[in-house]
Parts: sequence; structure tokens; C-alpha cells
Amino acid sequence: MKRRSITICLIVLTTIQLLAQQSDLPVFSGKYFGQSFPGITPEVFAPGIVSTKNRVYANVTFNSNLTEACWTPNSNDSTYKWQGGIIFTKQENGIWSSPKEIRFLGSEYSHRSPFYDYNSKRLYFQAHLKSDQGWDQKEKFYFVEKMPQGWSEPKLLDTVFNKYSVHWQFSLDKENNLYFGGTLRGVENSGGIYFSKYLDGKYEEPTLIFNNVDLDEAVFGSAISPDNDYILFARIHPRGSTNPRIFSIYISFLNEKNEWSEPLELGEKLNMDGNQPRVSPDGEFIFFVGNDALSYWVSAKIIDEIK
Repeated sequence: MKRRSITICLIVLTTIQLLAQQSDLPVFSGKYFGQSFPGITPEVFAPGIVSTKNRVYANVTFNSNLTEACWTPNSNDSTYKWQGGIIFTKQENGIWSSPKEIRFLGSEYSHRSPFYDYNSKRLYFQAHLKSDQGWDQKEKFYFVEKMPQGWSEPKLLDTVFNKYSVHWQFSLDKENNLYFGGTLRGVENSGGIYFSKYLDGKYEEPTLIFNNVDLDEAVFGSAISPDNDYILFARIHPRGSTNPRIFSIYISFLNEKNEWSEPLELGEKLNMDGNQPRVSPDGEFIFFVGNDALSYWVSAKIIDEIK
């Protein structure tokens, strides 16, 4: 009986390997797709899986038990496979499934910036009609819920955000408080990183916590840490800056007075440009997108050195 079970397992694994070969995708298993963990020097994350010719727009995000992952590609080339959806993969019998595209709102929408809540019951994302182009793309926050039969129908997160131009990645903490980059429509010098508290099932009016004016250029792509003790975001350096980088990732720490510290640049520590940061649910790794539009990751110990 034991030999028969082993034979069945071998047949299943062989079938998975053959299917992966047919789709030009590698077989991958284990934590973080079985990738070797990086140190304090950034490394390309999951080449051939996440970091591909489709490139990366919104960085990879994992659910809390690291058995599901999704991201958004960065290509409008019609010859590429994925167009406007969220790329999703999950572990099945220890093996990660072949990435597939999900379009919760249909093909007329562009889906971006997925993010799991820490209960792994919801998947949040941004979306806008493909006909709404330009900086003010009328992106809105949506979510789907995990159901026994799959994902629920998408729902608008909260109308309180409708008066904001939101763009690029956002994140939530363990209390479902929302951090995002955006601008209050029609209000001068209102751009930056916003915080919206989740209370009694609703989101409160967002508060601007990092202003573009104070940092002399646009800041975006916020990533709050799992313990809510620090936040990462990206900054475009102003024209004429002596900084060797175009994009840099900044960090700010929350002190005992519940105030954010002066943001510090991580560019020298990373030794490269970076944007669209993410913090892994276990707090062990920092993910970001390089100028080559590939996903990179680095040990979060780099934060300890700064702290």
C-alpha cells in the first residue's frame, strides 16, 4: 500500500512537471517559491516567475501564511500574455500553481496593486476603466473576499476615497488601516502619503502624513510594516538633484508619541534605485521594483542597521 502511494505521488509530480514544461514555466515549491533567501544585498526575486519579460508594475504580495501570491505586470505590449489583470498563484499539494490572470471587474478595467489583509480573507486592489488614462486615472479601491467556491464579486472599498486621486501601491496594517499615495482632488499641495483609520466597519477621512511639498517631490507606494512600527515609501528625486538615483525608497519610524520620524533614504544601503516597496507578512524581507522593472528582495535586517 505504501509503495502504491509513493507511485501515485511520483505520477502526480511528473504530470505537474510536464505541464510546467509545456507552458515554459518552472516547477517551484516551498516558502517564497523555494527561492534562496537574500542577505542585505538586493537580489532579483523569482526570475522566470515574477520577474519576467512582462516586467513588474505592482510588486508581489503574499497572504499571511505565504501560500498565495499575486502581482501586476508592467507591459502594454499586446504580444505579451497578460493584459490588465492581476497575476495569481497558490500552493497546491506543496507545489505552486502556474500563474494565471484574474480580472475581477472584466477586461474593460485595468487591475493594479493587489494586497492581502492579514487574516487572508480579503484581497484588495486598485482598478480603473482603461478609457480613463493619464495621471488622474480615477483609480478606486476594491476588494474581494475568500469564499468556499473561490473569490466573491468585487466591492468598492469605501466612497470616502472617491475624492482622492490615488495611484500606485497602497498597504494595510493588521487593523485594516489604509496607507496610500494620492492627492485630494482640486486642492493645491495636497499630494503625498495618506493614512485612513478603519473604525466600526468604515474608513475615516484620510490624514496626510507625508507631504510632497515637504519632501520636495512626489512620494508614493506606501508599505506599512506588519507591526506598524515603520513605513516605507518611494520618492522621485527633484530635477537638478545631486542624488545619483531617480527613485529612492525612504523609511520612517513610529515613535512612542505615535509620531512619524523624519524620513531617511535607503538608497545608499540598497545601492540602487527602487520604488513600489513591500514588506513580507512575516516581516523578514523587503521587496521593491528596480529601474529595470524587475522585482527585488532584501533581508529586513537592513532596517535593523538603520534603526
